[in-house]
Amino acid sequence: MIESVLEPSLNVQEKMWIEIIQQMEAVYAELAQTTVEIEKKNLELTRAQELTDSIMRSMVDALVVLDSNGLIQAANQATLKLTGFSQKELLGKPMEVLFHRESAGGLMFQGPRIQSLFRKESSLDLEVDFMSKTGERIPMNLRGSLLKDNTGEITGVLMVARDLCQIKKLLSEAAAADAHRAKADELEKAYLDLQQLQTRLIQTEKMASLGKLSAGVAHEINNPLGGIMLYSHLLLEDVNKGKPSLQKENLEKIVKLAARSKEIVKNLLDFARQSEPRTETHHIHDILESVLSILEKQVLFHNVKIERKYDTALPTVHVDAAQMQQVFMNIFINAAEAMNGKGGLIIRTGFTEGKNQIFIQIADTGPGIPREHISQLFEPFFTTKKAGEGTGLGLSICYGIIQRHHGRIEVDSEPGRGTAFTIFLPVEA
Repeated sequence: MIESVLEPSLNVQEKMWIEIIQQMEAVYAELAQTTVEIEKKNLELTRAQELTDSIMRSMVDALVVLDSNGLIQAANQATLKLTGFSQKELLGKPMEVLFHRESAGGLMFQGPRIQSLFRKESSLDLEVDFMSKTGERIPMNLRGSLLKDNTGEITGVLMVARDLCQIKKLLSEAAAADAHRAKADELEKAYLDLQQLQTRLIQTEKMASLGKLSAGVAHEINNPLGGIMLYSHLLLEDVNKGKPSLQKENLEKIVKLAARSKEIVKNLLDFARQSEPRTETHHIHDILESVLSILEKQVLFHNVKIERKYDTALPTVHVDAAQMQQVFMNIFINAAEAMNGKGGLIIRTGFTEGKNQIFIQIADTGPGIPREHISQLFEPFFTTKKAGEGTGLGLSICYGIIQRHHGRIEVDSEPGRGTAFTIFLPVEA
């Protein structure tokens, strides 16, 4: 009887334990699954953190994270390297610790000021100066964004700053380059203006030289013209008398005298013609002779003995023939005027091997130049002539021409012993 009562009771207890065990197994299984998911989430969080750390480490720009009170919660490696502060020195400090005191002004990131700083915008973009730990001022472009939670509450600020030192340096260099370019353009224009002025001065001096020769030119042309008139009359008489042999002789003389007049005029026109500056290879003797062919027939040079002492092996030079003619013309006329049209003129040429240059020396037997005037000879408008007899530009123009040919001109003179001008010109390579 007792056994029959206990048997159902035991069955009930077994069932209860079985249910409890089954429930515990289910809980354990759920815990195991939860643990796996937690571990999976932890792994994802770890990877995300590593990725975030990697991004912060690799960023070139400075990055600073602030909390809702404007205190620094994190700073990347670029920030630490730029400012010289350590992470420990920055954590928990206000953002303003990174600003230069003269740059920060009213810029505040603490507490409620964050709201007013960003106003209605969710981002910030401005230029400020950071200050390094050593006190160095660093120009930065600062950009900020508000960090908010799911409810829209501000949880902090993300600040990214870019170093503007290199950009400002490039801008400064660009501005300097623009200024230099503008200055170069201005100098080039001034140089071109100076060249034009120099060309006009050379032409003016040519005209002045021609003015000095005008009387001699008239005389030189008048002589052959007189001869042409004479032989023309003789030719008419021969025609009337029927003498053909004399007609031929007189015609030949007329042709010769006309050719001489033509040559005189041609030489003067060649000298007076305004031409563009052009350097070419020339024998300096040819240029000297072209000038002397004009001058030797002039009245001023009738009583001047010209002696040529040329170096026949003289190499060629690269010069502007017209400008060199102007130089020689000026020196020759000055020498003849100094001697009052009576005396000697010696022209020497030679080659200086050590310096690879030729020289042309023009020496006269005139009265010489006072020692105190020699240093002023090549100054513009300096002249020892009477008012109205000279512009004082001749030798200064000669000096400029020789300088542009990379040469030099020297003068040696003593009162009573004449004057010698020596021109040195480089031989073309």
